[in-house]
Amino acid sequence: MTDRQGPVRFCRRDLEAAGLASRPLLIHTVPMKSRLLIPRLRSRQRTLLHMYRTVADFTYDLEIWMEAGGPLRYVSPSCLRVTGYPAGEALRDADFFARIIDADDFVKWRQAMDTGHAQDIPAMDFRICRRDGTRIWLSQETTRVFDPRGRFQGWRLSLRDVTERVQTRICLDQARQNLAERVRERTAELELSRERYRALSGYLQDRIEKERAHISREIHDILGQDLTAMNMGLHRLERSFHDPDDGRLAQLAELRALVAGTLETVRRISRELRPPMLDELGFVEAVAWQIRTFAQASGLRVDQQLGHLPDLPGDLATAMYRVLQECLTNAARHSGCSRLHVSVQAGDGEFVMRVADNGRGITSDQAESSGSLGLLGMRERVRLAGGSLAIARLPKGGTEILVRVPLTGESGSCDCS
Repeated sequence: MTDRQGPVRFCRRDLEAAGLASRPLLIHTVPMKSRLLIPRLRSRQRTLLHMYRTVADFTYDLEIWMEAGGPLRYVSPSCLRVTGYPAGEALRDADFFARIIDADDFVKWRQAMDTGHAQDIPAMDFRICRRDGTRIWLSQETTRVFDPRGRFQGWRLSLRDVTERVQTRICLDQARQNLAERVRERTAELELSRERYRALSGYLQDRIEKERAHISREIHDILGQDLTAMNMGLHRLERSFHDPDDGRLAQLAELRALVAGTLETVRRISRELRPPMLDELGFVEAVAWQIRTFAQASGLRVDQQLGHLPDLPGDLATAMYRVLQECLTNAARHSGCSRLHVSVQAGDGEFVMRVADNGRGITSDQAESSGSLGLLGMRERVRLAGGSLAIARLPKGGTEILVRVPLTGESGSCDCS
């Protein structure tokens, strides 16, 4: 054994005096730490502490260690650059955050921190007032801190100046709001223009039909009567010649044939402008007459299926009659078909008209072309009637035009596809 002065020696007399000479003596040797080990550990601790403090002190962001109870354990020197307050002053101020955070944002910040004992705190942005009175935005990332035994010690706060980013976001939000407002205003203007266009279109359609009816009456009444009177005069003149071999009788016969042909042309034009049977006999009879006339003039076979219809309002009957005329005309001019099928039905409060041909079939580009004035006119008439018009190419070739118009309810909306 040794002490601080050197080894300790025991003689037999000492052992006998202690009553231990006759007993076996067990001596345990305990190794002692070197006197240089503790200073080395302390030096290593100082080195590590210096390294960690260097990293924390020289970080660009504001780093803060807040204890679970609220006091600040550590504030990095960047506090002066970010907030205008020295780190030491922030450490001594128990209400540092309450003093610098904007009053409107502090309530949210406090609520978020109060929940940080049991769960992670999400990233958040808030405003602070610097020492010089300027206001900036900070973004805070919060990490919960635990000791080696897993006991909660507080939070590590990393705060960064994001004023430029937030101001940019605010400017973008404002720009989006301004753009959205301009879009709403422009949409309202377009909707107003659309309503005005609809009103103008309806007015023009009404005026056109009235003008058609007026011209039809003028042609039928005036020209028809004049031509009839002319034919009667030629007939009287013909009877005044007593010599059957008079050469002038042949000229009179030619004139009478010319007048009769002209009279028939005048009647046809009058009927096309405004068929009198549409007003006198109704929509179904007018459609049947139109189909017969079209078949005779075009040489195409037209199958018809005309169901029982209620009395249609005058405007609706005229509009659907004009749509049928345009369908038949387009089929004869463009489809190259040899046969058509026309169906007019009514049921469940809805008027349904279908016109299909066996021609080459319309393409989607042709159906949507803005240069097809006939299709545009059909769509506009159906829209004004509050219905829908669909144009489709049939699987086996040919084109189908399907019109649906409600027989009750308000007009003015249309889905034309």
